[in-house]
Amino acid sequence: MQRRAAIYARYSSTMQSDRSIEDQMDLCREYIVREGFREVAAFEDRARTSETLIGRVGLAGFLEAASSGDFDALIIECVDRISRDAADLHKVQKLLRFSGVEIISVSDGVQSDLDIAVRGLTGTIFMKDLREKVHRGMSGNISEGLSAGGKAYGYTPVPGRAGELQVTTHEADVIRQIYEAYAEGVSPRDIAHDLNARGVLPPRGAKWNASTLNGNGKRGYGILRNALYAGVLVWDRVKMMRHPETGKRISREKPQESWKYSDVPHLRIVDEALWDTVQARLAKQSQAKRSGKSTRRPARPFSGLLKCGCCGGGMSIHDRKGSAIRIRCSTAAESGSCSNTKKVRLDKIEAELFASLRGVLSNASYVEAFIEVYNAERRRLSASGQPDRTKLERQLKEASSLFETRLGLFEKGILSGEEGEVLLVSAKEDAEEAKCALMALDEQEQQVRFDPASPATYAAALNDMFSSMQENDGQPDPKTRDVVRDLIAEIVVSPAEEDGVPVEVRGRLSALIFDHSKNLGGLVVAEEGLEPPTRGL
Repeated sequence: MQRRAAIYARYSSTMQSDRSIEDQMDLCREYIVREGFREVAAFEDRARTSETLIGRVGLAGFLEAASSGDFDALIIECVDRISRDAADLHKVQKLLRFSGVEIISVSDGVQSDLDIAVRGLTGTIFMKDLREKVHRGMSGNISEGLSAGGKAYGYTPVPGRAGELQVTTHEADVIRQIYEAYAEGVSPRDIAHDLNARGVLPPRGAKWNASTLNGNGKRGYGILRNALYAGVLVWDRVKMMRHPETGKRISREKPQESWKYSDVPHLRIVDEALWDTVQARLAKQSQAKRSGKSTRRPARPFSGLLKCGCCGGGMSIHDRKGSAIRIRCSTAAESGSCSNTKKVRLDKIEAELFASLRGVLSNASYVEAFIEVYNAERRRLSASGQPDRTKLERQLKEASSLFETRLGLFEKGILSGEEGEVLLVSAKEDAEEAKCALMALDEQEQQVRFDPASPATYAAALNDMFSSMQENDGQPDPKTRDVVRDLIAEIVVSPAEEDGVPVEVRGRLSALIFDHSKNLGGLVVAEEGLEPPTRGL
């Protein structure tokens, strides 16, 4: 009976000729005719590496066909077409052997266990040597001031001269603008907003983002950290590894002492003094972040709290003229996706808010009445049958433990497939549900405690805040500023109406501050409930 044969062909990368597949197929078919086989199927993988079996449709196809008993022998040009990894090659051989299929190489004949073992070992050594040779060649390019690959914003390749870069004038101007603005104290977010508003094209994607500028400090990535702009080419910052289960290439950071550097003064865009200033500020910001302290202070008393009433986005300062400060919706300015293009007077909003805060909180009877009602409500809620804390804590501990256990099994491959993913996701959801239940209990149990001096303390703090705002161009004392900011979650500013600009204050104590019926200086001010600040409660 004539034996049935299937052909498998593969080539590694898009740099190789697509014709390689047809050439391999022709060799295999010549072998089939010569040896008296009957071709029943042909499988291929184009531009697929031999380092992993994942993502190779042709290989998966012949394994499935073999398990169905569709052929008796797999014909290949040579064994490394299947894999150059010893473990992967052995795995494929075991699956084919179980299905009763022989592996036959055109050049070496039927492959025995010893042949597969030797081929797998030599293939693994070959791949290791190849990686080292490629790495050595790229290191040589770096030492000569040539690029090892990739495209940096601000540069373009020199036509016909591999590895050489040249400065792109208009992009270099943008880079210098970014460095100068950051050195002057402008935040990456505001710089990105400005670039988007001016229609400057980003390195990739549709918009500039703060992350494009900040990058990654450990890897030296990002516009503000790219040493190439200072005339230094840096390479070998990461090591690429292929995950054995997913087949994806993963980057691992290398210690900085192993990075490779090369001076390329002809590629400098930023002068040394400006580079040093920017790096010093970045280092200061990183140190503050590690220590849990912010180096940024609100530009105005309510900076970061002002929100657009149309889209919910932030509002930023548009312009200043004397004491007048106008703000606008940042989303409308940056992307045009919000219809709220009106500018409103921030200084008037601040003045009305502080006047109202000071006036109301100066009357201690209002505060005392609020405290009495507030605490009575908290006592009622506390007595309305809360869940048992001990039980919730035990449930969270058990759910978290189960999730960690299943995650460990999943990473080891013991728990796998669709069923494994379902079990892992289920455990994670149970842990999150238990955590949320405990957090909800914590929020319910929290009570604001007021001592008899609190009304006077708040009134004095607000008086100081109001005075400092007038005396110091909106920059109050940090302590008094923080007192008021703690009272307010956000301030929603809507487009102007006939009788003023609607401003809604949302916060824990907003019910103390304003009256629904008031129209203060042209500002229609609405309030939220007592606690929490969600509308309608």
